[in-house]
Amino acid sequence: MFDPIRKKEVPDTPEEQVRQATIRFLLDVVKVPEGEISVEFELMRVDPKTEDRADIVVHNFRAGEPLSKPWLLVECKAPGEYTWEGLQVQLNKYLKILTPKYVMLALGDATRYFVLNPETRRFTKIEALPEYG
Repeated sequence: MFDPIRKKEVPDTPEEQVRQATIRFLLDVVKVPEGEISVEFELMRVDPKTEDRADIVVHNFRAGEPLSKPWLLVECKAPGEYTWEGLQVQLNKYLKILTPKYVMLALGDATRYFVLNPETRRFTKIEALPEYG
């Protein structure tokens, strides 16, 4: 399985299938440029005290935002690997380091989207992501 962002072959695991389907969705539907996407983004690039990695981060460089304020943070899991609650716990750990405009949770072929209210710093569920831009 070829990853178009990392430009290399990756193991064909159930979680990687979800990640690659998400990347295709971001490129083809949401219209995110390849150069704005990081896969397995090392959070130590923002906070040196952590060794965690976010599955996918869509940067907001076009708007002049730093690494800590991406356009989108995505967490991907294979079907049956996590519950929604478990996925949110993991995501909350990342949200202590990053302040994304949007969040996407991909659990198998089920997906949830959220938008950040900058005033309350709370996320609200939305039906879909807007086109990138």
